[in-house]
Amino acid sequence: LSPSAMARQVKEAQEYRDVAQLQVSVVSQLREADAADKDILCVLEDQWSSIVQDAATVIHSKETQLQLVSDYCTQIQMAKTKLDQLTAELDAVKSPEQSSCTEAGQLTSLQKRLEENRIILGELLLTHTRICLILSHSDREAAQTEQKNLQEKWRSLERSVENCLHHT
Repeated sequence: LSPSAMARQVKEAQEYRDVAQLQVSVVSQLREADAADKDILCVLEDQWSSIVQDAATVIHSKETQLQLVSDYCTQIQMAKTKLDQLTAELDAVKSPEQSSCTEAGQLTSLQKRLEENRIILGELLLTHTRICLILSHSDREAAQTEQKNLQEKWRSLERSVENCLHHT
């Protein structure tokens, strides 16, 4: 799940397409200049043109996959950052210097923000479902493990907030 590795694949496919396109041009020029081998050169030009079209299809597919992986990586990072922020807020609320009334208000507010930010996990789950279709078995397992761990941490934070609210 490396956007940079996938970007390299896109670049390699583009270079491959460019070389094939150059071959189409060379063969076309040879065909126009050589009356004796026109039929063979015409077949060769068609084959190179087909390769160019195939490469364009691969490039489009790789670009789509790159966008999906980039979105997934961004969403994972956003979810982790938000989880860290909310966890830090819970730690700050648990401070012994606050009255239980103030603490209860802050915990209720934190609980509401947790619920509101759950959309991040929903979007991530949708992207995860789409990305699993293009991943190798090992990458799919790694992404699934990362997704599950993040969801478990989120649920754990929700339970912690609920327990703190119950005890105030």
